[in-house]
Amino acid sequence: MIEWFALLAAVFSAVATALAAVATWRAPLAAAKLAELLRRDTDRHNERQKQKLIVFAMLMQERAQIYSDNGVRALNLIDVVFNESRDVREAWSELFLAFQMKPYLDHVVDERLRKLLSAIAKDIGLADQLRNDDLGRVYHPLVQQQQRFIEYMQRQETLARLQAGNAAGASTPNVPNSLWPPKPV
Repeated sequence: MIEWFALLAAVFSAVATALAAVATWRAPLAAAKLAELLRRDTDRHNERQKQKLIVFAMLMQERAQIYSDNGVRALNLIDVVFNESRDVREAWSELFLAFQMKPYLDHVVDERLRKLLSAIAKDIGLADQLRNDDLGRVYHPLVQQQQRFIEYMQRQETLARLQAGNAAGASTPNVPNSLWPPKPV
């Protein structure tokens, strides 16, 4: 009977030794895989955080002229970059609706833009450092305001000219003034 216990103990000892040898052989491989997985996850998180900061910085830079090319690009990136942040996407949705309002109300757009910036600041961990008045404070020199007004007036003049040209062109019959394409025979 004692021999059976000794034999059983020897078998369990051999199995434990074999499992320890396998674990010792596979442990560095498992550790390397885990380290690579953690590194990849950290890189992915850092890249996402970098993208969020870029969008936030662009919106902060363009908040005086949110409809500028860079402002529009940053707004259009929100759904992709902040796809996991419900608060940011809801604030963006409210701002988008404010852009569609007729008549266009500047104060509503400004308030909703601040709400969006606040939601983004909270998402990226800057909410404690930025107050609502920080998000609304914009330096916009008179020279830039005048330049923006001139560009706006030039655009309005060009649109009026084009619309007048289209109206005049619509009233006259189309007379071909080229030999190409030739008339069918």
